[in-house]
Amino acid sequence: MPIEASAANVKVKVLKYGMVGGGPGAFIGDVHRKAIAMDGKAELVAGAFSSTLERTKETGLALGLAEDRLYASYTEMAEKEAAREDGIDFVAIVTPNFMHYDNAKAFLQKGISVVCEKPLTFTVAEAEDLKKLAADNGCLFGVTYTYTGHVMAREARELFKSGVIGEVLTVAAEYPQDWLIDEIETEDQKQAAWRTDPNRSG
Repeated sequence: MPIEASAANVKVKVLKYGMVGGGPGAFIGDVHRKAIAMDGKAELVAGAFSSTLERTKETGLALGLAEDRLYASYTEMAEKEAAREDGIDFVAIVTPNFMHYDNAKAFLQKGISVVCEKPLTFTVAEAEDLKKLAADNGCLFGVTYTYTGHVMAREARELFKSGVIGEVLTVAAEYPQDWLIDEIETEDQKQAAWRTDPNRSG
């Protein structure tokens, strides 16, 4: 049963979504949750936030989710959410890069639409496989660039649109990752460990 909100005689369906990744110590999961919440058109209802059920529950319960919609793995989540009458409309995948293909494939095979953090996959062949799976199963598939949800990006957009800064001839932008300047990947820092490993970061 879709959740509906009415405003000025217009009914807008609030989509239900789940998230894979984004548990304790994660970098981008919270950014996605905040960006998705901005327009009130989607509600987080399920998750496999971490590699252990204990940490998934820690995150999910803190976010106010029902315990029976917190899963030990993304494969369990895909299977059980697909079987529910009130299952998720889409899943947001915010895991480390090397997991995106397998994560997305599991949900597309169950007929669940996917929104995936960049990069989509490591190879063109994997991307084409996901495109075919999405088409074959009637799913939507998107890759997000959540920088559009950041305050400074939104402010820059308004400055450009309003013309207050005149004609824009060029834009130079940086996203320095200065927290990786020290070799903290050797100190069991999980976020640094996969980002500095080409086999896992791409």
